[in-house]
Amino acid sequence: MSLASVLGWIFTLDHKRIGVIYTFLGIWSGFVGISFSLMIRVNFLEPYYNVISLDCYNFLVTSHGIVMIFFFLMPVLIGGFGNYLLPLLGGVSDLCLPRLNALSAWMLIPSVVFLILSMCLGAGVGWTFYPPLSSSLFESSKGVDFLMFSLHLAGMSSLLGAINFICTLHWIFSVNISARMSIVLWAYLFTSILLLITLPVLAAAITMLLFDRNFSSAFFDPLGGGDPVLFQHMFWFFGHPEVYVLIIPGFGMISHICFSLSMVSDVFGFYGLLFAMFAIVCLGSSVWGHHMFTVGLDVKTAVFFSSVTMIIGVPTGIKVFTWLYMLLNSNVSKWDPVLWWVISFIVLFTFGGVTGIILSACVLDNILHDTWFVVAHFHYVMSLGSYISVILMFIWWWPLITGLSLNKCLLQCQCIVSNVGFNMCFFPMHYFGLCGLPRRVCVYEASYHWINVVCSIGSFITAFSACFFVFILWESIVNRNIVIGAWGLSSVLTNLFYSPVPGHNEYYVYGYNVDYTYFIGDSCYYGFVS
Repeated sequence: MSLASVLGWIFTLDHKRIGVIYTFLGIWSGFVGISFSLMIRVNFLEPYYNVISLDCYNFLVTSHGIVMIFFFLMPVLIGGFGNYLLPLLGGVSDLCLPRLNALSAWMLIPSVVFLILSMCLGAGVGWTFYPPLSSSLFESSKGVDFLMFSLHLAGMSSLLGAINFICTLHWIFSVNISARMSIVLWAYLFTSILLLITLPVLAAAITMLLFDRNFSSAFFDPLGGGDPVLFQHMFWFFGHPEVYVLIIPGFGMISHICFSLSMVSDVFGFYGLLFAMFAIVCLGSSVWGHHMFTVGLDVKTAVFFSSVTMIIGVPTGIKVFTWLYMLLNSNVSKWDPVLWWVISFIVLFTFGGVTGIILSACVLDNILHDTWFVVAHFHYVMSLGSYISVILMFIWWWPLITGLSLNKCLLQCQCIVSNVGFNMCFFPMHYFGLCGLPRRVCVYEASYHWINVVCSIGSFITAFSACFFVFILWESIVNRNIVIGAWGLSSVLTNLFYSPVPGHNEYYVYGYNVDYTYFIGDSCYYGFVS
């Protein structure tokens, strides 16, 4: 690679190249996070003998959560595919603010550097940073401060990206009426709005905690008139909507795939899907208190948060039944790996949602709080749901991005291996939680040894499936499995492109006649003649 090519990537303003930068950084971070989880599971192969030290175990638990959420799922789902797809699906040349887009991408590099420094110095406070455990009295390591700086930069990157997405989508919906029927664009709009609302609250909480640690303030110190519960309110006001930030792009992707597979002229229940996502955004921003049932909330507050949490199941059910209806009315082959992955998403996400209904009951949550049951629940919902969304995005958009197709037999094998690994690793954790085993504790009763071994084997199978998927991508590039044709409705703009999509401002090359001469009043929209 020549110097000019390297500089072209470093100083690029092309939304596609920036999306690729996000994706590569996210994939690297994802494998780092997987390696942390494997080290955690290795530690559970023996009930009382710790392969790694107690402090190192706390460092791994902290870093695993932060890396997978802020440096794998968000850069890939939002920064990577969001940057790449929004202008293509909207029919515009780039995002509204391309320089801001490049800045938000490169801000992740110093954020990762601070994260690595925190790992070297040690930060064993958990990814939730609860005071007083994260105060200087209990954790004096500067690694905690570097970890907070890392989150500040990652949050600033996401905030700038969200502002850019909102501006771009407002522009797209103003000039391109047909783009308003893209459920993917609406999903990214709702995601960006959630980020814009919640990230400043997280930044404020972390800043106050930094002041408590380094400047002797007392925002969260009861001795100075502060309240540690205030931090939990501020953190979970961001933390719970963050779950929907990571899953709503997946909702949009699943809806888009089901719509494409069903080959209908319009998304079945489009407004149902749209308002279901809107309801999830509104309700998801109002239920942060269900993470805090054990801090001493009064009965009325606990009942409110419990009730609203259960109500979220209604719009989620609307989406699931809409997807199932579209799949039942499709003529797709039952051996298609895309169909297998979509069904896997629906089954695993629904199962995780059912366990969420259990946890939403404040009485049951008092029993199951901080047990392995909670770990199993959010891994089924957030981790597996978002991870499968990443897999589906790669499978679905890989031909558009590279002009190459993936080996379906290998994808089928990878889907089977992944699902076996997922359920072997996470399903037994429900039993641990019901038995009262606490999370984030590196020793356990010897009678649970064989089940922990099963979980550890499942984690290694899951890690192998991730490596296997990278091999499938590499195989398509090496063997040059060139796409010679594609199918789809002309109402989806990306179905009108030649693949791979060329460079910046050069992708308006269509295999169909395109008529841009329709006008309604003073607004112009894109018409397609198939």
